[in-house]
Amino acid sequence: MKAFKFCLVAILLMSIATSAYAAANTPLYQSHAVSHNDRNLLDAEVNGFKVQAEDYLINIWHSEITDLGDGKVELFGYTQCNRICDQVSVKLTLQQWTGSTWINLGSYTFYDYQTDYVEGVKTVSVEREKYYRVKSYHYAEDGLLVDETSATTEGIYVK
Repeated sequence: MKAFKFCLVAILLMSIATSAYAAANTPLYQSHAVSHNDRNLLDAEVNGFKVQAEDYLINIWHSEITDLGDGKVELFGYTQCNRICDQVSVKLTLQQWTGSTWINLGSYTFYDYQTDYVEGVKTVSVEREKYYRVKSYHYAEDGLLVDETSATTEGIYVK
């Protein structure tokens, strides 16, 4: 009986100490990725002063990429400001993973004037069995004030 208990304890300890890893070349088949950012949720200080969302023009910046199937992806993004601005834009850049770096495949800019919100959507044909992501650039201008920021989604694998 002691030998049996010892074997059980040894098996238990080995299972706890053993890590499981996915094969290095196994792709993650994520078909949708989102980057959503909200300055209202920030808790930051600059030079000892608490940063307020009102200190900026852009409140929320968002981008996403979705695999639509058949070798097509949809890029979507928006920029939301805390007031009407002279110009607001979102630029969506489709990137592809080469195995060592992300390269730009194309950029699509959407803009409007005298608004607090702009969005854009673009469907793009892509090569299958590759990774893609969207990098977004968000811009707002009101008089002499300019606010700009960027974000990048995680990559998705297009089957």
